[in-house]
Amino acid sequence: MQFSFKPEDHVVTRDTSGKNYRHWLIALVVFLAVISAGTWAIYLDASEKDAQRKVSLVLRGTTLKSQINRELDPVLYLTSSLRSYLVARQKSLGRDEIENILATMYGESQHIKNLTFAVGHRISYIHPLAGNEKALGLLYPDLPTQWTAVKKTIDSGKPALLGPVKLVQGGKGLIYRAPMFINGHYWGMLSSVFDSESLLVAMFADSKASGLEVAIRGADGLGMQGEVFWGETGLFTDKNAQLIDVDIPGGKWVLAVRSTATDEGRNKRWLLQGLVCLLALALAWSVLIVLSQRSRLARLALFDALTGLPNRMLIDDRVDRAMANLRRDPAKTCLLMFVDLDRLKLINDQYGHHAGDLALQSTADRVRSTVREADTVGRWGGDEFLVFMENVDRSKIGELCAKIYSAVEQPFEYRGNQLTLGVSIGYALAPDDGSRMDDLLRVADERMYADKKSRNAVR
Repeated sequence: MQFSFKPEDHVVTRDTSGKNYRHWLIALVVFLAVISAGTWAIYLDASEKDAQRKVSLVLRGTTLKSQINRELDPVLYLTSSLRSYLVARQKSLGRDEIENILATMYGESQHIKNLTFAVGHRISYIHPLAGNEKALGLLYPDLPTQWTAVKKTIDSGKPALLGPVKLVQGGKGLIYRAPMFINGHYWGMLSSVFDSESLLVAMFADSKASGLEVAIRGADGLGMQGEVFWGETGLFTDKNAQLIDVDIPGGKWVLAVRSTATDEGRNKRWLLQGLVCLLALALAWSVLIVLSQRSRLARLALFDALTGLPNRMLIDDRVDRAMANLRRDPAKTCLLMFVDLDRLKLINDQYGHHAGDLALQSTADRVRSTVREADTVGRWGGDEFLVFMENVDRSKIGELCAKIYSAVEQPFEYRGNQLTLGVSIGYALAPDDGSRMDDLLRVADERMYADKKSRNAVR
């Protein structure tokens, strides 16, 4: 059997993947901890700013709500007052008086499209008549798009702001209907028809200029169940929009407001998140480097840099522990072997120290392959190796020595040359040859020199 050892080969005699894995795991924990802490801080800051933004939107929405009420209240008040007047004067009212009252009221608001007075379910009076001729004389039950809401208002007996609806005479309008009752019986309906476009423009004319997007839903006073009749429907599902209820006669509208200002805070948060990631990466990498360096220094303190085998310090520690166990249980045996290389100086002189280093690495690998996984193979110094084994069968010592002779003395290749080493072995048994490290070393060293002398004589 011939061993081939090339310059690029690397002898691995101790698995460090476990420690490397732990180092990476610790670095990952540091990375995640910094990311979590930084992200939490950014989240708290963003939450505080988001709360401030919502408060600001609520305040601005409340201002819009007040503006809506300012536009509606005068007409609603006049309509309710007129309803009471008509009910009180219903026995003595003439057509001219009713038309004069409607005309006077019409001039009180710029957003009134027309005023109607229905006796029973028929529209009997309308002002102005011009442009509204189609509505005069109509029966509410004949208007399927309006009758349901009209009947609901009559049944409730309370005024209601309905619409926007498509008007018979053209266009759209918001209609404030005030039912009138005499002795508990329905008598008629007074209606104020708002020009919805004019009214809504007046309500929200300054909103865009002030940095707000506005939408309203709740046609016929149905709140969130009603249709959107101003602005974009998407505002009602936008997490950045604030919803505000607006009470109106007979129901409510829902106002959605959203700021149109650029969210500079979001860009700032992304920048901070990026900086946190960089910081976390830098800290994690620093921790990994420190741990790796400490591991490397610890390894250098206990392992031979060239062969990767345990050095004297680690061998001493393992032998001392084994001797302590042996004193507690004298029935056990321990074996210490000296393995000394011959002709290493010749290889160094003839082929250079690189060839000598490869010879030492090759020897370390071969000796390690002849013993058990739990046994210790170490470099004692120079061209000397040490093997320490616990629970050894005395009858197998000769066989083990023969394996080491055979393995180490096989040629190895260096740059096309077949190079060989000689080897001498000495051993000591504990407790037979002593129970202390010094005693075992002395006996093994003497036997190793005897073996060297004998083998050199044969050569």
